[in-house]
Amino acid sequence: MKKGLTLTAIAVTVLLSGCASDSDATKTLPLESNQSEASTQIHSIANQISQAEEKHNNAKSDELQWFATKHFQQADKALKEAKEYYAVFETDPSKAHSSTGFFSSRTNLQASEEALNQFNLSIAKAEMIREKALSTLDEAFSYRAQLQSLNVNKYYPKSNERLESQLKTLVNYIADDRAERATSGQPDLVSKQRALEVKTVTRIYLSEAKKELARLKNSNTALHAPDTLAVASTRITAAEAFIGAEPRAYGKIEEKSADAEFALKHAEHIADVVQKLKALPEKDYERHVLAFEKLLVNISKALGSDDLRDNPINQQGKLLVSLIEEQKAQSSEGEQNLQNILAQLSEEQEKVNDLEASLSDEKQANFQSGEKVKQLETKIAELNASLVAAYTIKADHAVKAEASTEANPENLEEAVTIAAAEEEQVAIEAVAEEAAEVETAPQKLTADIEPDTAS
Repeated sequence: MKKGLTLTAIAVTVLLSGCASDSDATKTLPLESNQSEASTQIHSIANQISQAEEKHNNAKSDELQWFATKHFQQADKALKEAKEYYAVFETDPSKAHSSTGFFSSRTNLQASEEALNQFNLSIAKAEMIREKALSTLDEAFSYRAQLQSLNVNKYYPKSNERLESQLKTLVNYIADDRAERATSGQPDLVSKQRALEVKTVTRIYLSEAKKELARLKNSNTALHAPDTLAVASTRITAAEAFIGAEPRAYGKIEEKSADAEFALKHAEHIADVVQKLKALPEKDYERHVLAFEKLLVNISKALGSDDLRDNPINQQGKLLVSLIEEQKAQSSEGEQNLQNILAQLSEEQEKVNDLEASLSDEKQANFQSGEKVKQLETKIAELNASLVAAYTIKADHAVKAEASTEANPENLEEAVTIAAAEEEQVAIEAVAEEAAEVETAPQKLTADIEPDTAS
């Protein structure tokens, strides 16, 4: 009995081992194919994650986390999950098709793909919200960009933070599909943004001038030069009003700021002089007036004027102004004369250029005429050669005629006469034609060189 059981067990073992061998043999080819497909899928996931990371960085640059906070957070979470699932089979591809959990039917590869799809979907929604917000709240975003260009956080960080919060609220309305509420809230925000822009530009361009005005008011300047200081204060007020009307006209704002600073310095200098005058004792009055008059004398000497001290001091100043204006007029007249001379020189230069061009044309014409003379000389030489050839032909015919008469003496005289006449006629006609060409050649040359004279 035991022997029978043993044989049965051995037989079952052999059969099972045979079945296992057959199963392994049949799975060898499909397994290699599956491994190749898995490798391709893993490589695809790696590329998608790389692209997603780049898209994630671009999303940060586009402030998607601010425009669509919820969707950006979803995208951020999905990307992290995709990378976590990928890390499981990144170094061990055999785990790509392993289950993500004991009770889960999803593989790690599938989970990674689903997470990437969720990432792309969330980023796409965030981008749509951003584009809609920029178009719906375009004026508010324009002022926001202007404030950023002024570096508003450096001057008024809390005010700007409040405006950013108000703008974010309007953007959230758009993200929640309540665009009408966002549109209705924009005017109030824009009004506050513009006020902050004016305030920032005023601080940038007039803060130093306003500090200086406050200092001068607290010093003796207000006491000794109140009128001059009032002018400076008016300049600052005018600059502030201009900024309020045109806060982006930076060129004119700089000019008005410079005018205000000039007026402040002027007020300070006047105050210093007045203070010194008030401190002078009576015995120094004359010395002070003479020192001032000396300045006028030095100016008159520099202008080449006579000594004007025989006039009242205020009259000396008026005479100096008249002299300066006269010299300016003379200088202006001299400048005009110089311009006229330069214009005449320019005209003369044009004439010189025309003459040079004519001379160049003349040289070219002379060169061309010299070429024609050479051509005529060559033609004459050819005509002379033709004459020589004609006489040579005549001599040859004469020799032939003589040879012919030796064979027929009775026709000698008649043959010679006829041949001579024919050859002489041909030669005469050829020479006449060529001679005619030589005679008319100078006239043709003259006509080519001076067509007007020839005609």
